[in-house]
Amino acid sequence: MTDFLRGRNTHEIARSRGVASVAMTSPIPREARREQLVQAATTAFAQKGYYGTSTAQVAAEAGVSQPYIIQVFGTKEALFLEVHKRAGSLVSEQMRTVAASAFDMTRFTEAYRSALIDRTLLLVILQGFAASSVPAIGHSARKLFSEMYEILRDDAGATPDQARDFLARGILINTVLAIGIQEHIDDNPWVKPLLDVIFPES
Repeated sequence: MTDFLRGRNTHEIARSRGVASVAMTSPIPREARREQLVQAATTAFAQKGYYGTSTAQVAAEAGVSQPYIIQVFGTKEALFLEVHKRAGSLVSEQMRTVAASAFDMTRFTEAYRSALIDRTLLLVILQGFAASSVPAIGHSARKLFSEMYEILRDDAGATPDQARDFLARGILINTVLAIGIQEHIDDNPWVKPLLDVIFPES
């Protein structure tokens, strides 16, 4: 005889099987659930990159089943692209905020550093560069780089030389922060003079 025919509810069934009873809650809206999945994927891809991350690992990070990830996004590539575009959009907005002020390279480092988003998103951007041999990811990475240049040219009125210096220094700052070398300076004393130039207030 089934549990249903015995008239037992789900909480009684759970208790009889040694499973903790969970209070009934309203279902999570689709967009909110998708946002949770994108955040979990951001963490997973930042740690191991496009090639080193499976949809099963993303599912584990999100606390859902792997088939659900495929149901929502279709493929790992489509999921990575959404994560990369989201990270790129946030980086571009921060860059636009800095560029909107008076374009002054002498104040660039401090302004850009103070506006930086978290390390996880920086790692996603770098992982996108590393996976650019995948055509769609390469297209997304190139589009982001182009957008960065357009922000400098159109929003800040930078010359090509100024844009070059801005991008070069910004990418250097991103790399230094992404690899966390400041937290391992005792093991890498050679980098101290470089950090003093990048972050003169440190």
